[in-house]
Amino acid sequence: MTQLPSVAICIPTFNQAQYLLASVNSACTQTYPNVEVWVADDASTDETPEVMAQLCQKFSQLHYYRQPQNLGIAGNNTWLLNQPKTEFIVRLDSDDLLMPNYVETLVKLLQKYPEAGYAHNAVQEINEFGENRSIRRVSRTQEMQNAEDALRASVTGYRVAANICMFRSKVLQELRFYEDRPEFVEDYDLSVRIANAGYGNVYTDQILACYRVWTDVKKARSKRKHLQLKGYIRIFEESLLPAFQSRGWDTKIIYQQRRKFAIIHSAYCFLPIFNQAERAELIDLLKKLGDSPALRLRLLLLSWGLAPIFEWQHHAELRLKGIVKGWISQLRVDS
Repeated sequence: MTQLPSVAICIPTFNQAQYLLASVNSACTQTYPNVEVWVADDASTDETPEVMAQLCQKFSQLHYYRQPQNLGIAGNNTWLLNQPKTEFIVRLDSDDLLMPNYVETLVKLLQKYPEAGYAHNAVQEINEFGENRSIRRVSRTQEMQNAEDALRASVTGYRVAANICMFRSKVLQELRFYEDRPEFVEDYDLSVRIANAGYGNVYTDQILACYRVWTDVKKARSKRKHLQLKGYIRIFEESLLPAFQSRGWDTKIIYQQRRKFAIIHSAYCFLPIFNQAERAELIDLLKKLGDSPALRLRLLLLSWGLAPIFEWQHHAELRLKGIVKGWISQLRVDS
């Protein structure tokens, strides 16, 4: 009997003990039999070690390692994804969940399309209490997307429903994982580099995971806006621009998208959590990302206190896109 391909589910974590139990349980109870689960604790200061001690007693396929010092998102992920010696690797954040048939379904897809570097899927968005919110989908009709199409599409952003993906291990090894890559947008950067290396991706509209969106009371995520902006700059300059230039493609769209990104993210920089020096740094990063007369006008309007209006507009556009994607998905099912 032919042995099934081996799969590792890798869960990086930092101070999310309250979600670990459900996340690890979802990874360890897959319908697919040949699965091992790895958890890398990036020197958490909460009850993560105690929670993991209980889980390690329950699940024999579970491996737990606690970093002696905090490595950051990219560093911890690079260490973690480099540990398994399996054919496929799943990256799962410690506050997210997998449906029982996640691994079984995506392994079959990656076997069907050997030219795909990773597989992804529609997700159920949940809140911090585990209650269902909206469904996230990717607006595309084809199951397989080739490398060149993926590279062109990536100019407009990270083209997945959520950063819960199954990768071919050899592809991650070829690209040296997240080593020396930007923080906070490391998954987007990796998807660009995978496409540049000649690998496509495969997508299913099945809901195979739960992606958690929680109320950021202390604004910890917003406080990392400078990391996100620095990351976008590096993606455009170090990944996208060289990829387009090497193929002789028109790079005008890259500069257009940089300016668009800067405008989209400008309102966040005027949240009251930022002091004057922090806001000045963020504005400087916005201009480095994509300076334009439109950005300077937006910054002027934001300085007059109009940030809530632009924030509402952006979230309304995202909700509308979600509704349209749902309609497209239903039409596909009905046909």
